[in-house]
Amino acid sequence: MSGQKVSNRWTFDGADARISAQVFNERAEETLVVLHGMRDHGSSLHCLAAPLSNYKIVFADLRGHGQSDHPGVYAMSHFVADLLALYGFFDLQSAHLLGHSLGGHVATRFAALFPERVSSLIVVDGFGPPNPKVGHEPQSWLAGHRAQIEHLGDIPRKPSRFKDKAAATARYLRNQPRLTAAAAARLTQEGVRPSPEGGLTWRWDPRVQTVWSTFSKAESETMLACIDCDTLVVTGSEGLGYWLTMHPELEGEHDWYQLELQRRIDLIPKATSLVIEDAGHMVHFDQPQALSAAVADFLNSLPG
Repeated sequence: MSGQKVSNRWTFDGADARISAQVFNERAEETLVVLHGMRDHGSSLHCLAAPLSNYKIVFADLRGHGQSDHPGVYAMSHFVADLLALYGFFDLQSAHLLGHSLGGHVATRFAALFPERVSSLIVVDGFGPPNPKVGHEPQSWLAGHRAQIEHLGDIPRKPSRFKDKAAATARYLRNQPRLTAAAAARLTQEGVRPSPEGGLTWRWDPRVQTVWSTFSKAESETMLACIDCDTLVVTGSEGLGYWLTMHPELEGEHDWYQLELQRRIDLIPKATSLVIEDAGHMVHFDQPQALSAAVADFLNSLPG
């Protein structure tokens, strides 16, 4: 497998695309692989690097994001195959694995399918929205799947464009008001690239959203039950707010959200859970120090 290194960033062959990853603390003996979420990039989780200086940390850019290729092919199996290629490229027989949101879905599948490669697992708000209260009747499932297919035709082929970095940074701050101006500027620096039409555009492919139509919730929950390593599930106390933007029917359903969350946590045989106060779905933006401390405490508590 071929690869190229520039500074601390490596680029290597994934399943059918070139994948980019940054590596911190290269001389550490144990490795933590970190996977970001939808519309994000690996460097947004750099808050973990300093508190975990005793771990080699590999921050991957998922396909369709950051400096990885945007191949237009985004089945969940491709994301998992890219992760397997990452393990092979960095010669990781086993490593600790952390995934946020979309990265959490990838990480849980990898841990279930390749248990010998995962020393421990950390899932940061990576289960998706709660199931609807109506249950799993065929008509309800069909309606949901129909809506999902209809939405595929609405996904744009290109991300938003901005006049300059100031405009892109302003968008970050509008969508993530708890970010500091300095953090938003850094995320913008890593997250934009020149657009052929002029100005700047995000380093992510909107077609990545097609991934949600390539697997089912039932499949996801079956995978959770197959994870046999020590697992930490981290969520934010205000996590429901994120899902309300896409599922307004969840308004006022905080208790249901909590019940669904706990049910999924209970599917993982060796799971413990932690709620970080005053944080939403983007825990690493809202409470980076608390998240870093939680991850460090969990890893340090594992048997030697």
